[in-house]
Amino acid sequence: MPTALRPIRSISVLMPTWQGAEFLERVLASLAEQRCALPWDFLAIDSGSTDGTLEILARRARDFPVPLRVESIDKVEFDHGDTRNLLASQSGGDLLVFLTQDAIPVGPDWLARLAANFDGERGAAVGAAYCRNVARPDARPSTRLLSAGDPGYLPGRREVRLPPPDEYARLSAHEKRVLYNFNDVASALRRELWELYPFPRTWFGEDVLLARALLEADWTVVYDDAATVEHSHDYDARETRERARIDGRFNAEWLDRVCIASTADARTLCERLAAGDARAIAAAGFSGAQARELEREMAGLREAAFLGLHEGGQSKLRRAGSALLTRRSLSILYVVHGFMPDTWAGTEIYTLELAKAMQRRGHRVAILARGGAERSEEEGGPREASIEEYEFEGLRVLRHVHRLRHRNLRESFSKSEPEQMFRAVLAREKPDLVHFQHLIHASIGLPGIAKERGLPTLLHCHDYWALCSRVQMIRPDGQRCDDNMGAGCYLCVKERWLEHVPLARRVGALSGPLAPLVASSVGQQEFADLAERHKAVPAAYQQADLLISPSRFLRRKLLDSPLFEGTDPHRFLYSDNGLRIDHLQALAKRPDPGRRIRFGFIGTLAWYKGGRVLIEALAKLKGERVALQVWGSFDPARDAHHAELAALVQSSGAPVEFRGRFPNERLSDVYAEIDVLVVPSIWYENSPITIHEAWLARTPVLASRLGGMAEFVREGVDGLLFEPGNADDLAAVMRRFVAEPDLVERLSRRFPSPKTIDANAAELEFRYRGLVAARRRPASALLLDVPAVAADRRSEAVLPQGADLLLLRPGGGAVEFDLDCADAERISIELELFVLGPEREVELGGRVLLDGVELAQIPLQRSEGRDETRRFRCEAALTPRAEGDARRVLRLECAIAPGGPEAHLRLARVRVREQRVPIGGAR
Repeated sequence: MPTALRPIRSISVLMPTWQGAEFLERVLASLAEQRCALPWDFLAIDSGSTDGTLEILARRARDFPVPLRVESIDKVEFDHGDTRNLLASQSGGDLLVFLTQDAIPVGPDWLARLAANFDGERGAAVGAAYCRNVARPDARPSTRLLSAGDPGYLPGRREVRLPPPDEYARLSAHEKRVLYNFNDVASALRRELWELYPFPRTWFGEDVLLARALLEADWTVVYDDAATVEHSHDYDARETRERARIDGRFNAEWLDRVCIASTADARTLCERLAAGDARAIAAAGFSGAQARELEREMAGLREAAFLGLHEGGQSKLRRAGSALLTRRSLSILYVVHGFMPDTWAGTEIYTLELAKAMQRRGHRVAILARGGAERSEEEGGPREASIEEYEFEGLRVLRHVHRLRHRNLRESFSKSEPEQMFRAVLAREKPDLVHFQHLIHASIGLPGIAKERGLPTLLHCHDYWALCSRVQMIRPDGQRCDDNMGAGCYLCVKERWLEHVPLARRVGALSGPLAPLVASSVGQQEFADLAERHKAVPAAYQQADLLISPSRFLRRKLLDSPLFEGTDPHRFLYSDNGLRIDHLQALAKRPDPGRRIRFGFIGTLAWYKGGRVLIEALAKLKGERVALQVWGSFDPARDAHHAELAALVQSSGAPVEFRGRFPNERLSDVYAEIDVLVVPSIWYENSPITIHEAWLARTPVLASRLGGMAEFVREGVDGLLFEPGNADDLAAVMRRFVAEPDLVERLSRRFPSPKTIDANAAELEFRYRGLVAARRRPASALLLDVPAVAADRRSEAVLPQGADLLLLRPGGGAVEFDLDCADAERISIELELFVLGPEREVELGGRVLLDGVELAQIPLQRSEGRDETRRFRCEAALTPRAEGDARRVLRLECAIAPGGPEAHLRLARVRVREQRVPIGGAR
């Protein structure tokens, strides 16, 4: 018997809508007549309807008998499971009742009947219930006849529970699928169970997967034929085949069930059912030519359905199962490239506010952030890749030292020290999932490391780093790139012959302007590293379970790039970043004494932010009643671009005032002093926080017609757009505010409401839970994979050789590596040993110790006259350690026995792998 949950005291009726005008009026009319003793409300989330759906909902909301609320999302955000989860997260009822826009409740007691399934002692074991469908009165005869045999249309109440585990295990995939019947067209689910198992994000079958998870957790699923909805579709043969193809694919991938094994089986089934269909047609009163035509129609629909099921079932992909979580709270690790108090940029601020919101929701949160160090290790500074823990605004922060001193270009995106640090953090923190806010200044291997430990991952795409080493996809000469520029990126990185970037993209490295740059061995290696980056970085993004972009533009830019070819768009979400709003309110504008239109710039004065074009445009408005306030750090004595802007203001006489930095709590006052915000960036931007803040401050926005700026500013509604980098066009648009005195007021009537950080956290919470609910079978996890020179400790008799090698010499040569392996029961240790050909007389060997106990001896060996890498491997069973004592010490010595004798030992690389890892999930 499942654990008892609280009684149902309220209901939320939840409806996803899109182009639903055909039946929506009748659905809402039936809902308005419901007689239900429990308090209830209604929420719809629309995905971009243009057929009058939103107008119908707005009209009915005025006199609806219970609270009726409507929210909107972009069409690209819709997902059958995800949108239902969004509805649930924005509602408050104890019972979540899901209803589609075309399912018409039958009778005024429909809602009460459905809710009654959860009443009393018997109802306490019910996790979910779903309604009987009946065909519409005007449905085609074939639709009525075919639906008569559908389990979701049959009379008779069914209360489904799983048989005993041993019996359940013996059932075939077909028999199990019958048990999982569930239809969320009209259904009810306990909120407390939804919190433990949100609908899976999937293109089909989210309701079936929910039923399976509930049943496997010992809950009862009810089919209530007394609560009915009018719902059917008159699909033709093409539509039937396509829907069946999707169904067949779902069954194969999610349930490991092939519905129809072959086309021959499909035809056999058609033949078997034909006689029964003919009898049903006759029983329904059809005869003669009408009956024969109906028989042909039904035969065609049967064939279409069975062939579609067969075609969909050919998918070879098999997806992991999933199960209810054992608790609602999660342990979340955020990974970000910088954090407060070191850096305060947009991604860091978003991470801070999201982490605090998650902590308020009851989750355990830690932030892993990169930080530098003023002193080198030689000067007494902290060790590279070491961890310092501190608290910031109530959050635990793990600051890992990374001085960004790269030995080559490759280390700017792939480096072993951060990867080893990350393995140790995962072993100690034991998070339920990892949310990467960025991979820059870390290593692209991190998502793969989390994956090998069976941890779900999300990767936020805040910018274009996946395609561009410079992040912004704009060259130092101000030219924007439409995609990764291939070999041309090397010219951009070297800041040489930038005008030849498009040519280099076409011809590659073998000819043209790249030839002189890659002539040296250093140049060749750098070019090879950059070429590797173009493949390796997008591949790292593919390791994440979900990708998230705060703008549709950035999502489309990445998906359209050849570097992201093969990426499943379904696992790449568009979801705008949430915003903290308590520090900003729309204050009354303070009138300007000179009655000028006050334009404002707020933010970082980097060259790609378009400050120059803004000042040039203002200079063209001499004599007009305009002024510009620039809010943000301004230091012309130290910053060359700031000095350039100051000189431009001086020479042009543009009415510009640099107001400098301001505390965040003064943001409302800053907006009270400007009439129009200008966002003149010449790079694509993504989801500019200043535009969202302007909405809250009820300030129109004038922005470049480019990237995320053009996406978020609705021209003529809450702002205006201009050609990027074009001072003449910008000046012409600015002049409109002088010529049209009411323009500011007209553009201030319909500001959108930005997503709050709390709403964003609620969304991510159900996505986190959904990912953690999936059963993952991790590979054996790497605990250590480092070059020998990364040893945590080395004796004096150890000599570094080259970039990665260590030579352990007689006289006490030994190195030690710290291991974090709290959950491991068995480990394997692999050593890469390097042998020099000329050293025929040098004897190599040693031994391997763990926590002072010898595990194995490395056999004595000599060179065979050639340089070569040799491998030595051993295994060890680990005895349990005290709670919290995860650290172990791996020691490698050149002594072949305690106290000697000693050989030499040249180490190249050390790998330690965990042989058994628990299946991931909330603990």
